[in-house]
Amino acid sequence: MMPGPNSTSAKYTMAAGPVSIHDRVRQAYARQLLYHYDPAFHALFDDTTMKLQQVFQTSGDVVIMQGEAVLGLEAASACMVRPGDKCLNLVSGVFGAGYARHFRYYSGQDPVEVKVAYNQSIDPSDVRKVLKQEGDIRFISMVHSETPSGTLNPVREICALAQEYEAISIVDAVSSLGGMDVPVDEWGADVCVAGPHKCLGAAPGSALIAVSERAWEAMRVHPSPLRGSYLSLLDWKELWMEQRRFPFTIFVSQINGLNEALTMVLEEGLGPRIKRHSQVARMCRMGAKGMNLGLWPASEEIMSTCVTAISVPEGIDAHELVDHMRERYGIVITGSLKELEGRLIRIGHMGHMAQRVYVEMALSALELSLLDLGYPVQLEQGVGAARAAI
Repeated sequence: MMPGPNSTSAKYTMAAGPVSIHDRVRQAYARQLLYHYDPAFHALFDDTTMKLQQVFQTSGDVVIMQGEAVLGLEAASACMVRPGDKCLNLVSGVFGAGYARHFRYYSGQDPVEVKVAYNQSIDPSDVRKVLKQEGDIRFISMVHSETPSGTLNPVREICALAQEYEAISIVDAVSSLGGMDVPVDEWGADVCVAGPHKCLGAAPGSALIAVSERAWEAMRVHPSPLRGSYLSLLDWKELWMEQRRFPFTIFVSQINGLNEALTMVLEEGLGPRIKRHSQVARMCRMGAKGMNLGLWPASEEIMSTCVTAISVPEGIDAHELVDHMRERYGIVITGSLKELEGRLIRIGHMGHMAQRVYVEMALSALELSLLDLGYPVQLEQGVGAARAAI
């Protein structure tokens, strides 16, 4: 639905990502372009890489691929999975389910799957059972923060199982990096993919990838190593890291913005930033409960801190509610995807928008919108509960 002539222009984006970004980051994207072989740009790219290593908490290699985060997720399979490889896909939501297509395409067969309801979290004991039963799983894919469901998976424990059973782990941390703890080396994650447009607080356009030595070796021993391809991680390793030649022209403006966003993360400190995201997430959850709305995840222990997923109350149309909040009150939130479409709404509190004032604004707009649409809610009930929680 397009905004009407009397509607409020959307000013605050609190969807499931991208979200509104800080002026410092926005202005960084507007800087004058540099030639990608200008020594000044090389210095900027190196600095961005170093800062990304700190945020990933890794001493290993990181790659900044030029494209949306899904490019990195597919690249992990394209570069490592061989025809006939047995792969394990962990499914607790829409994004987890979607990864099966990469395993299927590059291995030539359906992956083994562990599935739970989309308001639940993967149980490591179920993963162990499958690994023990199958015996020859080579790759395990998992989603850390399943944003369409607002849930978290126990990546640390699952990566430990991958190490124990000599499988390569592929971790989707697209929405969690920069707002939740993603200690790649401590987890033992082999390929960990993130995006700049969620908790890092930048714009979409890069796939941020931490790569372990085990993963590099899996690429090298592939019978047909992927090279000369936009998906090739080996091209980045061999051309840029070893020869200082880019595989293609770099998205210079994207690196400007990403560098500024990472600088802001490190200025704040990972610990305080993670705490801030956790605090406003709790505030948002308590605000929803204060309005007598149900939270979608089965328990608070598995709730993501980058989005709050709220069950749509009976008698309310999710699409109408989202549209009303945007057009009448200038607050952009989002519904969900595929099987969950129409069943829940999500308030994104990531990066710059993970602040008390923005959560209060979103909750206030949600209260007013529900009231406008005929749902019995008492004004200030949700916002009051949120304030009490913080």
